[in-house]
Amino acid sequence: ISMYIETLEMGRVKSAEKIKEYYTVILNETSRLSAMVNRILSFSQIENNKRKYNFADTDLNETVEKSIASFRYTLENKGFRFTYEPDCNLPMFKADREAIADALVNLIDNAMKYSDQHKNISVRTGTDGLFAYLEVEDHGIGISEKDQKYIFDKFFRVTEKNLAHRVKGSGLGLAIVKHIMDAHRGEIYVRSTPDSGSLFRLLFPIKQPE
Repeated sequence: ISMYIETLEMGRVKSAEKIKEYYTVILNETSRLSAMVNRILSFSQIENNKRKYNFADTDLNETVEKSIASFRYTLENKGFRFTYEPDCNLPMFKADREAIADALVNLIDNAMKYSDQHKNISVRTGTDGLFAYLEVEDHGIGISEKDQKYIFDKFFRVTEKNLAHRVKGSGLGLAIVKHIMDAHRGEIYVRSTPDSGSLFRLLFPIKQPE
């Protein structure tokens, strides 16, 4: 953010199109910074049992589209090939739209951090029995089977291949996702193979239990 602002301030960018591009980068990076701060605040609320969820009729595709809009430029700017495949026949269901967006942001952020050289990320929605699902798939470094049982624990960081030092993070993202899914009485499915990527599927019950 500082670099782009300094470049604009010094008048080094002349074309209106390029100036607009720089402003877009600043806006998107500011949004990402806000998301990082919100992650810390969200976790603090979870730890103190103060996070409140507002359940309302939710269009999952609409919620996802609004969330990925803030990420798309950053993904493309960092060389990622990004695809979104919505299921156009999804039913409405009761959920907290802000929480879904929060979970998605955390999953995409993880996919970006651990994608290494294979920069392909896909987001999909669909139905699976009595659930509507949202999934994020990458083709990055993957997670070993022994680590998969711990990835939703707070502050857990994968230490293999010196990842804890190579990839910066707080170890809170997936812990927040787990809390969000528990609040929705949903499920999380993970498929991951080292050096072949990971798929995280969030399953939301179409009808909440009474």
